[in-house]
Amino acid sequence: MWLLSTDRAELRFFISPDSVPEPGYASLSHVWDAEEQSFQDLQALRAECAVSGQNPRDLVSEKIRRCCELAQAQGYAWLWADTCCIDKSSSAELSEAINSMFRYYSIADVCYVYLRDVPTEGAFIGDLTGSSPFRDSRWHRRGWTLQELLAPSVVFFLSASWESLGSKVDLAEQLEEATGIPQSVLRLQTKLANISVAQRMSWAAFRQTTRPEDEAYCLMGIFDVNMPTLYGEGRRAFQRLQEEIMKRNTDTTLFAWGRRFDFDQLQQSSEPVTSSLFSTSPFPFRACAGLVFQERSAGSKPVSQKWHTKNGTSQLIFYLRQPMQRPRKTGGGPVSFSITPHGVLAHVPVADYRVWTFADLGWSENGQRVMLALARRRRGVSDLSYPIYNICGEYRLVRIPTSKHKGCSLLRAPSMRTTWKNIYLSHRPAHSPAQSSLPAIPINHCVAAPFRFPERRIANFARLANGSLESIQNAGLPWEGDPPTTFTFRISNVNFLVITVGRCAVPPTPTVFNDRPPAPMWANLQWNPAEDTTLTNMAAHDCATDHVMKWQELKKTFVLLPENTARKGYKFFTLSFTRCPLSSSGTLILDVSVEERFSTRCPCQSNTYSSYSSSSSTLASVCSSCWGDVHELSSNLPRGDILPGLGKPEEHAADVSRPVPTSPPVSPSSIVSFKRIMRAIGHCSRT
Repeated sequence: MWLLSTDRAELRFFISPDSVPEPGYASLSHVWDAEEQSFQDLQALRAECAVSGQNPRDLVSEKIRRCCELAQAQGYAWLWADTCCIDKSSSAELSEAINSMFRYYSIADVCYVYLRDVPTEGAFIGDLTGSSPFRDSRWHRRGWTLQELLAPSVVFFLSASWESLGSKVDLAEQLEEATGIPQSVLRLQTKLANISVAQRMSWAAFRQTTRPEDEAYCLMGIFDVNMPTLYGEGRRAFQRLQEEIMKRNTDTTLFAWGRRFDFDQLQQSSEPVTSSLFSTSPFPFRACAGLVFQERSAGSKPVSQKWHTKNGTSQLIFYLRQPMQRPRKTGGGPVSFSITPHGVLAHVPVADYRVWTFADLGWSENGQRVMLALARRRRGVSDLSYPIYNICGEYRLVRIPTSKHKGCSLLRAPSMRTTWKNIYLSHRPAHSPAQSSLPAIPINHCVAAPFRFPERRIANFARLANGSLESIQNAGLPWEGDPPTTFTFRISNVNFLVITVGRCAVPPTPTVFNDRPPAPMWANLQWNPAEDTTLTNMAAHDCATDHVMKWQELKKTFVLLPENTARKGYKFFTLSFTRCPLSSSGTLILDVSVEERFSTRCPCQSNTYSSYSSSSSTLASVCSSCWGDVHELSSNLPRGDILPGLGKPEEHAADVSRPVPTSPPVSPSSIVSFKRIMRAIGHCSRT
C-alpha cells in the first residue's frame, strides 16, 4: 500500500498495513470533489519539488495539506487517502486496493472524516423539520463512506473549517438517525459479524455510488468477502457479491429482500409473477432492519419466542426444546446452498399448505415467522434429480400466522406439512423487457412510425410500477391507429394497467381543399380488472381530453385508485410524449412515470383529508384549520419552496371516491416528511 508522509506529502510504498512503523498511520474519509489530486499528480509534484527544493505539502490541495498537518500534529508520520494513494492506472493495484480497503481503514489508528458541507457553528441544530447540517451531509449518502464509518474503531468528524465535531462514539445517537446503524454497533458494543446480512444491506439501501459496480465493491469488506473487480459488468457485480456471501455465511436473510405480506393477503394465481433468489441492488433491503434470523437445523426448533428488554434494548429471544429425533426419511439440517447451472441447489425445510409452497429459512419479524414463497417451475429440464422452483415475485415474503390451538404454531399444525428437501431455486434475475423477453414491437423499429414506446422505457415503467408487461396488441406496421395499440401491464393478481394509443376515428376538418391531415393521435391509461379479459372498452376515448396535441407540453397525468384497494392511496400516472429528433414525419416518443399519493387522517383527528406527496414521502396531510400552522411555520424554513409554494390545500371528505387535488407535486428534492413537520407543530391538537 502507498502512504503519504505527513511532513512532506510524499508517497512511499509499504508491503502491508502491518508493516507501517509505530505509531501507525491515519486515514482520511471524505466525499470526492469535482477535481481531486491523483497518484500521478503527487508523483509529478514530487519530481518537480526535487528540482525546485520546495516542500510538496505546500503545493498539494488544501484538503490533503490540512489533513497532513492534523495527522502530524497528533503524532502520525503517515496518512492514507483514497484519492492519491491508489495507482488507478494499474488494474491489478486498483483491484487489490478495493479488496483491501476495509482492512486499510480498520488497521488505521484513526480516521478523519472531513465534512465539507457541515459548518462548525450549528452543526447539530435542527430546523423546524428536524434536519440539521450534520444529518443532511452528503457523506451519509455515499456508498463508499459506509465502510469508512464501520471499519475504524476511532473516527473523528471534522467540520468544513477542520474543527472537531466529535468522535463516532460521541455522535452515535446522531449517526443512528442519519444512517440507521444501531448505536451499539457504532459504540463497538456489538460486533459487525453478529448483525444479520439483511440488516447490513439495509444500511446501504439509500446510498449512492457513481458506478453501478461500486454498489457491490464498496460492501465487500462489510461482509468479509473478496472477489475480482470488473468494471463494465454493471449489476452483475452485485449478484457476484451475493454469491460470495452465500458461500461464506449461513445467514439466509441474504434472500429476505422485498416487501412482506400477511398470509391472508395471498391470492391464488395460475401463473404467478416470479423473481430470482438474488436482489439486483441493496435498495430492496431497505425495510429489512427488523428481520431476525435463527439458523434452522434438525437438532433444535423454536417452540416459543418473546420480546425481552435489557438495558433499554429490545431483543427477540427464542426458547429451544431439546434436540428432536427426526425420521431418517425426511432428512435434516443444516440449511445449505450451492451454485449450479440449474440454479441454487438448496437443502431447506419446505412447507406445503394448500396450493402454496414456502421455504422456512429461520426468519421472524416482531415474533412472527416469515417465509419465502416458492412457485414450482412447470417447464424446463425434466430429468433433474430435484425439482426447480422460482421465487414468487408478487408475494415474495409472507408472514405466517401462529395458531393458538394448544400453543402450537401453524408450522406444526397438521394442515402445514414441513419436510427437509433438496430443491433448485432460480437465482438469475428475470430478463428485463429491454433484453429479450418482450414480444416484437415493429413500431419501435421504424424511424418514421407515428409513435414509439422504446423497450428501455417499458422496462423502466414496469420497474417503477412494481409490475411486468403482460401483452402488446396492434403494434404492427403500417400503423393506422384503429384499432389502437395497447400495452397491458400486470400490477397485481387483480389489477391490469392498460396504456392505449390510437387515432381518432372522427376525420378532422381539412385546412386546404383535398388536403386532409392525418387523424389526431390520442392516448389514455386505465385499469382493467383481471376478470375482464376483453379490451373492447379500451378503444373508446374522450376527444376533449385524450388528444395528445391538446395536452400542455404533450403531458397528461391520470389519477387512478386501484381496484379492490381499501386504503386511501391513489396512483398518479403521467403519459408524456417528446418529438423524435431523427424523424422528419413528426414521430412522438412515449414515456410513462408513476407515483403514489396517500390521503390520511389529520393528527387533530378531523374527518377531513388533504394530501400532497412525492414518490419519496408525504409532504403534508392536514385539515384546512391545521394548515395555517404548518404554512406559518414553513415561512422560516431555509428552503423557501418546501411549503409556501403549495398554497392552501383543498379539503375533501373522508370518502375516497372523491378525487384528490391534481396539481403537480413539488420536486422530490424539496420534500420534507409530514412526520417531521407535525413534530415541529406539536401544539396542534384541534378537535
